Amino acid sequence: MSVVVFADLDDTLFQTRRKLRGNEGNLTPATVDSTGEPHSFATPSQVALWSLLASSGATVIPVTGRDSTAMARVTLRFSSWRVLDHGATILRPDGTVDAAWAAFVREQLGACADMLELVTREGEALAHELECRVRRHDVHGVHFMSVAKHSTADPFALAKLQDRWEARVDGTPLHVIANANNVTVLPRALGKTEAVSYLLEHHFSDAILTLGLGDSVSDLGFMNLCDFAVTPTRGQLLRAVTSVRLPQR
Repeated sequence: MSVVVFADLDDTLFQTRRKLRGNEGNLTPATVDSTGEPHSFATPSQVALWSLLASSGATVIPVTGRDSTAMARVTLRFSSWRVLDHGATILRPDGTVDAAWAAFVREQLGACADMLELVTREGEALAHELECRVRRHDVHGVHFMSVAKHSTADPFALAKLQDRWEARVDGTPLHVIANANNVTVLPRALGKTEAVSYLLEHHFSDAILTLGLGDSVSDLGFMNLCDFAVTPTRGQLLRAVTSVRLPQR
């Protein structure tokens, strides 16, 4: 029986201390920073969830915005496929880049390169006023996304930049994703959803059960491809669901 789990990492299986309430009990380091010091931590319930998944015999595949450098700082061990860079990179079980997916990504990025650069430059001007910084991220040698951060994660500054970028990319091949830490603009045709869809079609079409784990609204797409979805109760996704009145028929 083939069971496959597609799991977001940050704020799903672990998070930084800043996002914890302080009453979670003993914390287990789950990532380290560039100096090797603990940076993100798993609560007892997250440790229990990971232990359950790791001992179940299921194939657990991380689906994360982290690049290869940031992924190397995660202390959880993954032995199968890995989805990195918000879906722009797929690593095979042996750690090599999936060439077919990389070729598709480069083709898609070439089609929206000019628009991404334009939107990035416009965002940089506003970011300077808001004391944010915008960083360009490349993948497979091509500009893939631009990420805006504030030194103190100021919600007003990030929301203002998010609003500006969302208005700017309306009707373009780009879209915006955001959380409490940053705002990102990237191509619509590339993402976690598309990467998971590729893996399901080409490598896990015989899976009898698939689970999708994620905390963010931007995770909903790939979670919806799975048979069941699991989300933390304090995550962005469940907050969004509980804040609206849902139809019951």
